[in-house]
Amino acid sequence: MNGNKSDYVPIVDLPADSRMDKLSKAFYDEFQVKPTFIVRVPGRVNIIGEHIDYCGYPVLPMALEQDILVAAHCIEDGKLYVRNKSAKYKSMELKITSYDDIKIEPDNNGKPFWYNYVLCGIKGALEHLKNKINVGLQLLIDGNIPPASGLSSSSALVSAACLTFLHAQGAKLSKTEIASLCAKSERYIGTQGGGMDQAIAFLAEKYCAQYITFHPLKAVSVALPEDATFVVAHSLAEANKAATNDFNRRVIECRLAAKIIATSLNVSNDHTIITLSQLQNMLKEDLKKMVLYVFYYLPNDLYTKKDICQLLKITEDELNNIYLTPNTRHLTEFKLKQRALHVYEEAMRVDDFRKMCIEQTNGKSTANGQNGHVEEDVIGKLGELMSRSHASLKELYECSHENLDSLVDISQKMNVHARVTGAGWGGCIVALCHKDKVNDYIEALKEEYYVKKCNKDKNKTDAYVFATSPNYGAAIYKI
Repeated sequence: MNGNKSDYVPIVDLPADSRMDKLSKAFYDEFQVKPTFIVRVPGRVNIIGEHIDYCGYPVLPMALEQDILVAAHCIEDGKLYVRNKSAKYKSMELKITSYDDIKIEPDNNGKPFWYNYVLCGIKGALEHLKNKINVGLQLLIDGNIPPASGLSSSSALVSAACLTFLHAQGAKLSKTEIASLCAKSERYIGTQGGGMDQAIAFLAEKYCAQYITFHPLKAVSVALPEDATFVVAHSLAEANKAATNDFNRRVIECRLAAKIIATSLNVSNDHTIITLSQLQNMLKEDLKKMVLYVFYYLPNDLYTKKDICQLLKITEDELNNIYLTPNTRHLTEFKLKQRALHVYEEAMRVDDFRKMCIEQTNGKSTANGQNGHVEEDVIGKLGELMSRSHASLKELYECSHENLDSLVDISQKMNVHARVTGAGWGGCIVALCHKDKVNDYIEALKEEYYVKKCNKDKNKTDAYVFATSPNYGAAIYKI
């Protein structure tokens, strides 16, 4: 395989770190042997570009300090033993012979077991390896990414499990190859996601956000304004995108919007699924023109199954089997115009955000003629894009939550721009704040939201709201 050393997940010495030490000790207590290696995969916060990766459009995330750690030891018996450092999570073990033998099934309430995400990663790795297994594994997992928070805890767990299994079997994939494999692997859980979470997990760099493009997967570093600080605040409303059809519903609405416009313009008359970005490429138009196409060819606020079948000249069985997912086939109404508008306008916001950062870095911005004022002006303009993103996610994509909106409202009163980050329906906001205002802003959120609205002890709110900056991607630690 071609590529230089930086193309691959780094294998480095285990750092002197109390959390690593505690994990190693807990591993020994569980398995009576020391781990062979530890894998680290970070969570992420998406700065801007929500719900557009699965439509093929670029996004702008950064990796967090919070992460998933997997301590591993290779064994001879060809079994997989999965344990969690937290006693509240159920253990699991199984014989690993073939990816076909790994069944990823929900609990009685339709929600995925926590270890299903581990199994997704293992199943994807086994499929890639064509079931060539050298060793079994004992795994102990520790994570400090808040679950169901929109900070990619599930994708980090899938990615960490996949990377761990591949490394144990001696397989060597580039960062982009393993990111693509992990994106595919997570779909075993039933969610038709894009590849943003996995891409940033492996391609992240410290101090920089990443402008991630797809087909082919590529990441380009984007330097953020020096005085810009990002604050993440948990709404305390948890949202597991694999537990409902909300996420997949948006995916198929975007696919149907693209297909109807393509059919109306006679550029795609077969039964292939296309994304909104593929439609744009077919038409060779800019994003502003695509917005006009949406208004013209998708004028209705609501489309029924009968409407869609007539427009695509297909039967309801064909609609169900070709375009819909198992957990969306029962739906009878779809919002196509709203979803497509959000995607095209959000793609424009990502492009504008990146260009502003590049211009600021290159010193092209001349507002007020003084560096301090220039910096503040750029932070304000970037923030306005984030605020518009939230409004679109709330009104057009309908994936916000009253708790998220409360956090955004409190932020606006402090002249801080914020937006939902992650899939939505709960989870976190991300706010762009000048570094001089960070402490006051965090204190205001603690008092106005966590104490007054949520009745939390202010002394215990540090886990819910924190400032962050771009961090490293995945790593393998030798022991």
